[in-house]
Formats: sequence, structure tokens, C-alpha cells
Amino acid sequence: MTGIELLDVTLVAIGAAIAMVLITVGVSSLVRAHRVRMEPLLADARRATIAALAGDQTEIDDAFTSLNRIPQRYVSIVMLDLAPSVTGASRAVLVVLAERVGLLARARRGVRHWSWPSRLYSARVLTAFGVESEALCTLLTDRSPEVRAQAAAWCAATPSVPAIEGVIGLLGDSDGLCRFAAQDALIRIGLQSSDALLGALDGASEEVTGRILEIAAAMGDTRFLGVAIGLSSDPLPRTRALACAVLARSGDPSAGSVLVDLLQDPSEDVVLAAAAGLARLSYWPGAAELEPLLHNESWELRKQASLSLLALGAPGTIMLQVTAPGEGPAAEMAGQALQLRSITSQSEVA
Repeated sequence: MTGIELLDVTLVAIGAAIAMVLITVGVSSLVRAHRVRMEPLLADARRATIAALAGDQTEIDDAFTSLNRIPQRYVSIVMLDLAPSVTGASRAVLVVLAERVGLLARARRGVRHWSWPSRLYSARVLTAFGVESEALCTLLTDRSPEVRAQAAAWCAATPSVPAIEGVIGLLGDSDGLCRFAAQDALIRIGLQSSDALLGALDGASEEVTGRILEIAAAMGDTRFLGVAIGLSSDPLPRTRALACAVLARSGDPSAGSVLVDLLQDPSEDVVLAAAAGLARLSYWPGAAELEPLLHNESWELRKQASLSLLALGAPGTIMLQVTAPGEGPAAEMAGQALQLRSITSQSEVA
């Protein structure tokens, strides 16, 4: 390539780059100008929609008229901004408005669209309004992990037995986002999902069993007590530690003796979980079994033992006071725990 040809190519490239910059600036200016022109209509639509939430039919009709004056994409913006903030009768009014302007109808069609971004956006719209759809269970097995995760969040807003079972199936999903979304959804659904979770434990893999126990520990349902007692002798230390958390959240005093036995577990993680569980359960008879952990070689175990004894009230405090006058790591940790108690008491008085 000669010097002249190279110069021509360079000039063409520079010209194309300048043209692209000018086009981008022009398009951006047009979009901004359009948004500025639309702002008064958007403000009117917002005010009318908020006024309609009181339930007056005249106000609802006025809001419908205002929303019809703006393009559909702006209708979505106005209504989705309000959807997470309203509940009860106001939410019902918002759903009626969304139906009248066609927002929900478009979303119901969109969840079956060939494009996954369209399915994702449509699922988000239906989730925001808490609208049920037969497409929910289908989206839980969608080829896109983003759509599957959104379907799990949608299930939390509109739980049903088939949908809950589908969300539990996502606990073993290959995508981490889906697994997290499934756990979060099941925790938010709460007690309604307990029976399905208990059924899913039969034949579940080690990973799925651990995730179900994490959910159960967050829920605090006593129906998991028997399962947790059985899994407290599982070969895997992680499963035993999670079982401790479930036992502690059960609130059942009968779980205290199981946690006390687990203080002798060979795994430090399990002992830590059992010590923390006794404090959460407020099982004061376990104070005498916690005290020997103050002499353990592990700093983590000594710290957790001192905090657990502190949480058990008078019985634990007596154990700390007996140990504190001595020498060595146990006395040091007990003394620090008592100082912490003193500081906390002073701040409460102040």
C-alpha cells in the first residue's frame, strides 16, 4: 500500500469516526428533547395515578385518561415506579389501571416471547404487580438463567404449590444466580413452603440438603425439628453445623439437649454452631457444658463460648465470674466478656 492510499484510508476512518460521534450526539439530543417535552405529561400522569389510589372511580377514570396521553413505554415507567410502594386496596386500584391501559396484557404476551430480554422484562412487570399467570411454572425452567431467577422472585409474590415445587427445583440449578434467587424466594414465602421443603429433603443431594437447611434456619419452623435432629448425626460437618442452626431457630427446648451433645463434636465448625445455637435458644441448662470451651486451644471457640455464656443471663455470667479470676486464656476471655457486659449495662442505663 502506497503512502497516498494509506492516507486515504486514514482519512476515511477519521471521517467515519467523526460521523459516528455526530450521529450519537444528535440522537442523544433528540432523546433528551423528547423527554423534556414529555415531562409535563409524565408529571400529570403520576399525580393522577397517585390520586386514583384512593379508590374513587372518577379519579381512576382521570388517571386512565392521563396515562393514555403518553407512550406505552412511559406508562410502564410511571406505574412500575409506584407498584413496589403500594399494598392492599391501593395496589388493587393500580392493578386495575394496569389492566385498563394494557400493561399487564402486554406482559402476559411478553413472557412467551422468543427473546429472553422480553420475557425477563415481562416477568418483572407481572412480579411488580403480583399478578398470577400459568406461564410462571414454564419460566422456572426457561433456558435463560436471568429469566429463571426472575421467575423465582415472581413466585415469592404469587406463591402456589406447583410454583413452590418449581422454585425448590432451582436449588440444584447450575447457575449461582438461580440458586440464590430460589433460596431468597423460599425464605420470603415462609411457612407456606415448609411442607414442600420437607418433602424435597428425601433423596436430595448434599448441596441441596445444605441449602434447604439454610432456608429452614432462616424460617424458624418447628416442623423442621425432627429432620434437624436426624441430620445432627450426618457424616458431613457442614450438614451437622446447619442442623444446629435449624435446632436453635426452632425455639423448642427439647433441641437444647441435642445442641449440648454436639458441643463434643470433633468438628470445630459444628461446636461453634452448637454453642451459638444454645445462646439463640436461650437454653440456660447448657451453661455448665459451655464453660469447658473457655479452656479450648481455639480462640474462636473460646470467644463463642464466652459470648454464649453472656447471652444465657445469670447462669452464664456466674460461670464467667468463676473463671475470670484465674490465669491463662480462659480467664482472659471470661474477663473480656464480663467487661463487655458491664459496658452494655452502662450504655443501657445511659
